[in-house]
Amino acid sequence: MSRFAELLTPSLPEGFTIPEPLDRAWSWMEAQGWGRENGNGYFVTPYAGDRQLGPVFSPQESLVGWFEPGDPGYDQLVPIAEISGDGGTGAMWLDGDRVRFVGLGSDGDTFLLADSAVDFLRLIAIGHHELNTWDLESEPEEEDAVEAHAAFRRWVESEFDTTVPPVWSTADPDPFEAWVGQMQEKR
Repeated sequence: MSRFAELLTPSLPEGFTIPEPLDRAWSWMEAQGWGRENGNGYFVTPYAGDRQLGPVFSPQESLVGWFEPGDPGYDQLVPIAEISGDGGTGAMWLDGDRVRFVGLGSDGDTFLLADSAVDFLRLIAIGHHELNTWDLESEPEEEDAVEAHAAFRRWVESEFDTTVPPVWSTADPDPFEAWVGQMQEKR
């Protein structure tokens, strides 16, 4: 088990487990030396260096502003990453009996990122600087971010016998957006 998973596990809602491919990826990142502790806690990245060039995984992420303890749906989400420089959050979503990966944007947008842990890792490996709805269906513009993800991209393709696409397709209609709307109506 990765150190990241060890730190995240105590805060998981009942019935939630970390998908094995995601924990393998965190272990790989840590083995590369891409896990660090700072004044904000522990974090890992799928790239080397101190600049934010993509998602930053942190077990300290929060749902504050979106869901509070006791709110309908709160126990179906586990925040795991900062996905944009403006504070967007990436989370695991327990949708029935499967874990999907979603984004909660700082401007109130909600969106499905991936239907599985392997697909989430494939999305990250593309090399987008930020994961948001308006950039995903285009090739990344930040060459430094694409290059920074090259080792992770090779690892994902080899480890899961898959390919990383140059662009990502988003869901339309978006089931996570609809679910968040339903949960907000129940408050």
